[in-house]
Amino acid sequence: MQRKSFGKLIWEIASPILVHLGVTFLVEMVFLMAYYLKSLPELVAAMESEEALMEFVMETANIMYEYVVELTAITALATLPFLIWMRKRDKRKENAVGIVPNKKAPLSKYFLIAGISIPFAVGFNNILTLSNLAEYSIAYQETAEALYTPSFLVQIVCLGLIVPITEEFIFRGLIYKRMRMNTSPMRAIFSSALFFGIYHGNSVQMIYGTICGLLMAYLYEKYGSIKAPIFAHMLMNIVACILTEVDGFTWMFVKPVRMAIITIACAAIASTMFLFILDINEKPELDEDVKEVTI
Repeated sequence: MQRKSFGKLIWEIASPILVHLGVTFLVEMVFLMAYYLKSLPELVAAMESEEALMEFVMETANIMYEYVVELTAITALATLPFLIWMRKRDKRKENAVGIVPNKKAPLSKYFLIAGISIPFAVGFNNILTLSNLAEYSIAYQETAEALYTPSFLVQIVCLGLIVPITEEFIFRGLIYKRMRMNTSPMRAIFSSALFFGIYHGNSVQMIYGTICGLLMAYLYEKYGSIKAPIFAHMLMNIVACILTEVDGFTWMFVKPVRMAIITIACAAIASTMFLFILDINEKPELDEDVKEVTI
């Protein structure tokens, strides 16, 4: 297959993110318009002085901050149809040039994803907490506060179930797959993971997102289906929500020995699961005619 030009490849990588940003802007504008209509008397009164108007604007910003998780989920749902359409179009192009997709792993192998993603999330969160990076990133502290302020149910539904689907379609289903068509699997894995980390916008999540992106792109490659990284992403986010809700990370770090044992155990379990996943055959199955010729 003829590789695309650099400019074309950059556009294909950027377009899913641009679509998501565009939908984000529209969702926020609709929210603001609804809020302004609801608060029209207050807005009219605030326009009498610059100080009152600034106060009203700050109040509006605080309201948006309060509903940032719900708005993120709404944006994710609104973006998903565009991403699905883009992915279907990519598949038609792949079929047109005769590209055979990776063999899909059986559902019986999906328990390995839980076995690697849950201990990975716990262990790597422990390492980041131990590094004290969060203490130096105000942007991360503000993000964490916004994400974990809503009710636990809202966190699970929005951050644990809805957002991972859209993010995986963007970064694995589209960006990684498009890069995979133009470069080696390893380069595509590392590059898409780096984009995923940078996308999160602060140093702590950039490191965490990049490492997680490596794992999820690898799972996509081995399992041959977008369902694999979506499942892993959901589990990681849900585990983070649960442990934050019950102060699990605080409990682990009360005693350094406890934290060390749990982190080492997580590393051992995740490494073992990785070895099992490594044995999954992701190569496309040849049809009967090709098998006969090969034999």
